[in-house]
Amino acid sequence: MEMETKVTVHDAMTLNVVTIDPKISVAEAAKLMNKIKVGCLVVKSNSKPEGLITESDIIRKVVSKDLKASDITIGQIMTKNLINIEPGRELNEAARLMAKNSIRRLPVVNSGALVGILTSTDVMAVSPELTEILVENARITENQVGYPYGDMPVPGACEACGNFEDYLDEVDGKYLCEECKEDLEGE
Repeated sequence: MEMETKVTVHDAMTLNVVTIDPKISVAEAAKLMNKIKVGCLVVKSNSKPEGLITESDIIRKVVSKDLKASDITIGQIMTKNLINIEPGRELNEAARLMAKNSIRRLPVVNSGALVGILTSTDVMAVSPELTEILVENARITENQVGYPYGDMPVPGACEACGNFEDYLDEVDGKYLCEECKEDLEGE
């Protein structure tokens, strides 16, 4: 008898998340990121994450505008309205969420409190078969200005038939291939 095991976000996430207060300057945050060799910091002033600051944010929002990093606070440039995930969710769901929203980092939150962070690197290290979802998303995002038909399709395994498809559509919270989507709509 074959037992199916699900890989969860908790199995792959990084537990020791480096956090920073939103009042800290961008210069201080950049020094910290360099010192501990991380590409992002979660911004919080209580137990709940308020935002995220990445190396890319610093380059796009400060350096490219020739602003003085010591005069700008993290709170002024951080990414707000974070998309997050719970530790018990399946890793393939996290990979799809990351691909659909073109993000590489997901704060992991349990009962409103930050308990970890999941990066695309974490996903690839634990579940290499999900790499295809992340790679395909990067390729689609890079070669596409905008998806003309609404939400950007996501590659992966259809949750109804299990076949791997380049394009899955979300229907009632499940990612389905075109054939299964048509079968569902025909019922």
